[in-house]
Amino acid sequence: MGYSSAEQARQARESLGKALEALQQDADIPKEVLGIAQNIAKSVGALFEAEYASTEVDGKTCIKNALGTLSQTLALLQDVKSEHPGIQGATESIAEVISTLFPLTNKPSVRPESSSSAAPPSMRPKSAAPKSGPAPSTAPPSQRPSAKPASSAPPRSGSPAPRSAPPASSPPRRVPPPIRPPSIRPASSGPSSIRPASSRPPSLRPASAGPGSGVPAPIPTSLLPPPAPIPTGERHRIEANLGATTQSNFYVGFSGEIAHGGVFLATYETLPKDTSVTMLVTLPGGFEFECDGYVRFVRDPLDFASESEPGIGIQFEGLSQDARNLVLRFIRQRPPIFYDV
Repeated sequence: MGYSSAEQARQARESLGKALEALQQDADIPKEVLGIAQNIAKSVGALFEAEYASTEVDGKTCIKNALGTLSQTLALLQDVKSEHPGIQGATESIAEVISTLFPLTNKPSVRPESSSSAAPPSMRPKSAAPKSGPAPSTAPPSQRPSAKPASSAPPRSGSPAPRSAPPASSPPRRVPPPIRPPSIRPASSGPSSIRPASSRPPSLRPASAGPGSGVPAPIPTSLLPPPAPIPTGERHRIEANLGATTQSNFYVGFSGEIAHGGVFLATYETLPKDTSVTMLVTLPGGFEFECDGYVRFVRDPLDFASESEPGIGIQFEGLSQDARNLVLRFIRQRPPIFYDV
């Protein structure tokens, strides 16, 4: 059995292949554009593995790897200064491919239907056993299962009763057929609290209309994060430590712009949605910055159907240019998380 979303992986791979070909048409590729092409090639490889994955879990892992690299590429495209004819097409292709792949990461990892027969003995219904219903304890152990009971007429006086005949007062009873219990749907088939409450924007076009032009186009309102809530009291002070292997990480949306993203803080001590915070972000190398934000989404620690780490997503409010440069420096080394705006 292969990966059920192999066809979507193939279509996304072919779309990225065309974008990669457009970037490589110019013999003199700028260094920053070459890095973009390498990221796209890496995503193409991950999608190829997803296309030929043998299990759902392996295919979904490959899709997540490709989506992480594409999120990183989309964010880096917002900072490209070089003039290249293939940049615009690559940006549009990446945005469209992300819109295709992101729903695949939220599909529950269900087991194949045939796997229900391979359940451990403790999970199999007891009624499926051949001796369900009233146990014929009156039959002696030496009696064969296929032996037919003797006539129900009482034996003659002085004659011993046949071994296989039950007592006259207990006629043979028919064993009812086993009753199969109703199938139980897995808990993961229900809605997951990981999915953001907001619906996908109707327009999936990238935020900047001209990477390399130096002046980004106005960002469509459908790609912007919701307005920040007005603080009703003192802001909560929190600290987010980000590293190469931490569960906490930056996240971006369809716009690819870092300032419209935020920080996913992996924690079991969550805050309510829309809570205003002041966040200190520490990065490797002794770098840090402080900014205001609010709780954009919550991953419930008690949501056992979720496959993601529990925590909260802190949306940036007014990210400074110095802080943005630090975020970009970090993203070049580690792909951010993608969050559906």
